[in-house]
Amino acid sequence: MSDTNNVEPTQNMGSTKKISKFRLTLARKLPLIIVAAALTVAVAIGVSDTINASRAIKTEAQNGLTALLEARQDTLSHYLETIRADLRFVATNPTTVEATENFNFTWRDLGEGAQADLQRLYITDNPNPTGQKENLDFAPDGSGYSAAHGRYHPWFRQFLRERGYYDIFLFNTEGDLVYSVFKELDYATNMNSGEWRSTDLANVFKAGLSQQAAGSQTFFDFKPYAPSNDAPASFISTPIHNGSGQLIGVLAFQMPIDRLNAVMQVTAGMGETGEAYIIGEDHLMRTDSRFSEESTILVRKVDTESVIAALEGESGVIQMDDYRGVSVFSAFGALDFMGTRWAVIAEKDSDEVLSSVVETRNIMLIVALIVLGIVALIGVFVARGVSGPVTAMTSAMRELASGNKDVDIPGQARSDEIGDMAAAVQVFKENAVEAERLSAIEAEEVRKREERTKRMMELCTNFDASISEVVSSVTAAATETESTAQSMASNAEETSQQSAAVASATEQATANVQTVASAAEELASSIAEIARQVDESTKNAQSAVSQAEKTNETVKSLSEAGQKIGDVVQLINDIASQTNLLALNATIEAARAGEAGKGFAVVASEVKSLANQTAKATDEIGTQISTLQSATEEAVVAIDGIGKSIGEINETSTAVASAVEEQRAATGEISRNVQEAATGTQQVSSNITGVNEAAQQTGAAAVQMTNAASQLSEQADTLGREVEKFLSDIRAA
Repeated sequence: MSDTNNVEPTQNMGSTKKISKFRLTLARKLPLIIVAAALTVAVAIGVSDTINASRAIKTEAQNGLTALLEARQDTLSHYLETIRADLRFVATNPTTVEATENFNFTWRDLGEGAQADLQRLYITDNPNPTGQKENLDFAPDGSGYSAAHGRYHPWFRQFLRERGYYDIFLFNTEGDLVYSVFKELDYATNMNSGEWRSTDLANVFKAGLSQQAAGSQTFFDFKPYAPSNDAPASFISTPIHNGSGQLIGVLAFQMPIDRLNAVMQVTAGMGETGEAYIIGEDHLMRTDSRFSEESTILVRKVDTESVIAALEGESGVIQMDDYRGVSVFSAFGALDFMGTRWAVIAEKDSDEVLSSVVETRNIMLIVALIVLGIVALIGVFVARGVSGPVTAMTSAMRELASGNKDVDIPGQARSDEIGDMAAAVQVFKENAVEAERLSAIEAEEVRKREERTKRMMELCTNFDASISEVVSSVTAAATETESTAQSMASNAEETSQQSAAVASATEQATANVQTVASAAEELASSIAEIARQVDESTKNAQSAVSQAEKTNETVKSLSEAGQKIGDVVQLINDIASQTNLLALNATIEAARAGEAGKGFAVVASEVKSLANQTAKATDEIGTQISTLQSATEEAVVAIDGIGKSIGEINETSTAVASAVEEQRAATGEISRNVQEAATGTQQVSSNITGVNEAAQQTGAAAVQMTNAASQLSEQADTLGREVEKFLSDIRAA
């Protein structure tokens, strides 16, 4: 029996050693579990934050491009309306009317050679170099035309330079270009029968002449213009009427390219790769590309999705490949001007727009790796703190199970569950030593019983045979029962130890969950503070919008006052013109009166001089008033843009406040789940305590069974002694 019991534990321990090679130990499990949990959380948060950041940045970029596009459209529309206002102003200006009448009259005086003579005087024989022919005020030929040219040319030239137009044209009703500022090849030619009769300048003249109604205007979009060396040219015209309402000619402007480029190529807010440009209905550019050193006007054709949509009257923002084949975010919209539609485009490369997303993702990845490394180190430290003592205890238990009763049990000085486990193993060791001592005593008693039995068998073989069979059966049963009870006690002890370890781990998990709950509460407090600050920012933005609206109303009032002053100045100018006309008539009448009218002629001359001075003064005042009106209109646009920007800030603050409120709700949900997890771990701890108590009860029952087996063995010994006494009595008898 003793030999059998000593062999079985050794075989079981060997099986355990073999199995342990194919399973993860606590020293490996704990770090892997901690790192896996941290990695899962980091990946989930990183992916979520990256997606949210990408969406937010794309939305911000789209809103920014839309704002830039609208600003360009407003500025462009305002500038085009300024051109129309300039055209009306010049066409109705008395200087223009007077100049047209004088040029028409002196043109007829030149006769059939007018074209050749004027091109020779003002182009061929002009001492100024090409591109500067406008610097000649009048030719020294003494003609009435040159006198009129010297009188009116400085005024038109000054106006052109101040307003930035490419050229200004005056036509008589027969189609003759009687005056232009820059004197190109079209100067002094006829638009009905001359060399340039098929050009857009001829078309804009014919359209202006056919309109006839005062104030009507005609616009022709950009096309290559041969007299300007096929440079892109666009024209706008209006009829000219004298004081009697009679049609006396047509005024035309050649629109400036550089001013349109200046409007569209403002780099503020466009970054490194952004640009804005205009596309015509023929899909050709109307402004130069920011990325081309050469002019792209009427050269670069653009058939992108945004251009097609804009020319169909749509607006929006899309991500696509631009005319260079580069992925961009493209904001698009349409601008209609006098029957012509342009597509206005504002674009920025996708790489630049999304660069902050990549940067954010990289930062999150670096932070995640750092946190993951820290968590891994903590996991290894915790695993070593738990698995080290357990491994040492396991080694000691294996030595003890293999029969080494001299092994030292580690961890007995610890005050935690491992210390309790070490104390229990020490008790097991002491019991094993005691059991070995008792086994030796029992072996000695067995030897003595065997000797007595041998003597008894020699005295009474038959009786001994029957009685020894019974005694042997009882002894074997008692020994087997005792062995079984010892195995139960050992299993109960091991169960108690394992339940104690599980209880320790459960308590640690409970503590960790409580820590997470505290962190969640602190996060909720932080989110509440952020919500308060966002609400304050929203109130400030609303106040700023209100102030911007008040300022806008004030500037609009200033613009209306400037318009009224301009009307008064125009009235004064009209009075001066009438005075000048009256003085002229008085001079004529004085001349007819001869000597008697000389004194009256002097007075009329003075009156005419004063009328001319008044006209000049009112012209200067009108110019200043026009400048003031332009400035106030630009201020209105700028303040309106500020109001829109602050409104967008207000909307963004509101969105942030909503997101913060959602985050607060999510944090509350996390806190509630953590509290539920804490309750669950406490219930597990309570259940483990019950298991431990049940194991201890099983151990007590095993001890009772061992005692019962011992008592049964003692009864068998008693039976043997009674038999021996009986045999002694028989032998004595």
